[in-house]
Amino acid sequence: MTEDSIVVSVCDLGLGIFARRPFKAAEYLLRFAGPIIDLETALAKGDKKGNPLQIGDNHYLDLLPPGVYVNHSCDPNAGMRNSVELHALRNIEVGEEIRMDYSTTMLEGGCWTMDCRCGSKKCRHVIRDFDQLPSSLRETYLAQGIVQPFIAAQYQKEPNHTSEFTSLTRRNSR
Repeated sequence: MTEDSIVVSVCDLGLGIFARRPFKAAEYLLRFAGPIIDLETALAKGDKKGNPLQIGDNHYLDLLPPGVYVNHSCDPNAGMRNSVELHALRNIEVGEEIRMDYSTTMLEGGCWTMDCRCGSKKCRHVIRDFDQLPSSLRETYLAQGIVQPFIAAQYQKEPNHTSEFTSLTRRNSR
């Protein structure tokens, strides 16, 4: 990616990331960067507590620009690979906003949710942890390889774990 491949600009949610050139499906878009913090520090950020990106069980990147401006969509055109890289899920046109599904990076025992304003026909209305997604969507995202490795590993270890893992994370979050 060159510096002129993406631009931060105004969108319906405030600021977002937009393509300044066409991208092909699977193409690298950007690398997320920032200092590593824990969940307690992320939650203490107040109205900015949704900005950090979960990269491990209790590890987050406190995102710096431009990555902090990547918005959520329930029908994303981009997804995470290698914990910190954003890649196109389909061809992206010049001027199109680049959005990912935040739920592919979240497994926090339900301690953080966000009302969704993505506006897509597939909108789930609330952004929740990965284990709260419909099973067919979880399977799609896992097959696409866009789920954070620490989350995907849970599903590879225990293919039938959903109810067990959900109840375990809820017990541990109390």
